[in-house]
Amino acid sequence: MPFDANLVLHDGTAITATITPTSLTRTSGSIVLNIKKSPAKGLAAVMIVAADLAEANDTMQVSIQECATVDGTYVEVTRFPLLTKGTGMPGTYIRRFDTDKGFVRALITCVDSDSGGDFTVTGVYILLAYHPFTYL
Repeated sequence: MPFDANLVLHDGTAITATITPTSLTRTSGSIVLNIKKSPAKGLAAVMIVAADLAEANDTMQVSIQECATVDGTYVEVTRFPLLTKGTGMPGTYIRRFDTDKGFVRALITCVDSDSGGDFTVTGVYILLAYHPFTYL
């Protein structure tokens, strides 16, 4: 992996369905990150999308969520633009946010428009970075 695994919410593994991380163990390329020991309050979520969606009318929505516990109720803190075939991919997106919670995850919601079970997008990385100018 070309990035520090401690900052990677999704590691580039092909996305073929909605991914809702629920643990500190990476599954389907995604994980809940424990940021309790981080002094950072201002964070930036960076989403790098290397390839377009496979089919027209399929969509992918990524939101960053926070929670006080790894297995609690997550609340959205920021959202990336809704992606569809031919709009915004490949591309890089940055969303800044502030959190005082201990856990962060990326909820990746996919809609396969023809319900054919053939949704796919490859090369998606979602990363965390410290951002000192979050609210300037």
